Amino acid sequence: MKQRIRIVVLSVLIGLGLVGCSAHPGSGNWGLVEPSDGAVSKVLVHFEGRAELIDAKSGAASHHCFWGGKSGSDLQLDCTTPQDTETRLRFTLRVEGLDRMTLAYNGQLVGHYKRLPQ
Repeated sequence: MKQRIRIVVLSVLIGLGLVGCSAHPGSGNWGLVEPSDGAVSKVLVHFEGRAELIDAKSGAASHHCFWGGKSGSDLQLDCTTPQDTETRLRFTLRVEGLDRMTLAYNGQLVGHYKRLPQ
């Protein structure tokens, strides 16, 4: 009986550990739905807590970010620019369904994005 309880407890702990290691739905590569709509053409959200905002004109990373999950559908991105690494700019990424998301800065919409193939 004790061994059975140990197996159940171990199974639950392993299951909880695996859930904690799963990727946030916001992780991945995102591209603007309408490329002419904004200054940020792509949002690259890496699994390990880093992200990059790609400038539409230059194609280079305009912001380097660290992200954390605010909820099951929202990420908070704390970003800096290459020109000013001291000032933190806070963006919010909201996943809407499996392949759509919005990016906002200070509550203002930056753009609508779709998930890009990996």
